[in-house]
Amino acid sequence: MKKALIIILSIVAILLVIGIGIFIYMKVTYLSENEVKEIVINDTGLNSNDIYFDNVDLDMEDNAYDVDFYYNNVEYEYKIDAKNGRIIYNNFNIDNTSNQNNNDTNATNETNENTNNNSNITTTEITLDEAKNIALEHAQLNENDVTFTKTQMDTDDGKQVYDINFIYNNEEYDYEIAVSNGEVISYSKESIR
Repeated sequence: MKKALIIILSIVAILLVIGIGIFIYMKVTYLSENEVKEIVINDTGLNSNDIYFDNVDLDMEDNAYDVDFYYNNVEYEYKIDAKNGRIIYNNFNIDNTSNQNNNDTNATNETNENTNNNSNITTTEITLDEAKNIALEHAQLNENDVTFTKTQMDTDDGKQVYDINFIYNNEEYDYEIAVSNGEVISYSKESIR
């Protein structure tokens, strides 16, 4: 009977030491949830009272935290390196939450007329606002009903395009629209739940 008790106590002690070791390793190696929340708050520039953190999960396989939070009833995501706090990904854009464009976007909003010297044909590039309206019209939605998550000029296969992403009714719409003529190059719609 004493031998069984000694074996059980030995196993419990070993498990306790292993558990403490894992706990210490986690505390020393990875950021805490509160530190990750602070990184998100600092990056967004928002007040901590305005953000509702829905999910802060450590993905051990990626050594990263997956963070979901709500601001103004819109869900946003961050992926943060669990060891050094580097932001790997986020879909939060303060300009979209305040319906203001940043200086880089404003610069792309200006209408530019380019002359094709070979054929003397003048083409007018569309503005970012026109691209947004084209995407909304294609999706048959109204600007007041959607939340824009990405609106920027980009280059795809050597062509300038506007990347337009917005959320409506728990679905994310993703558009690429040609800067040169407003053509919808690609679009997709997928559920975010």
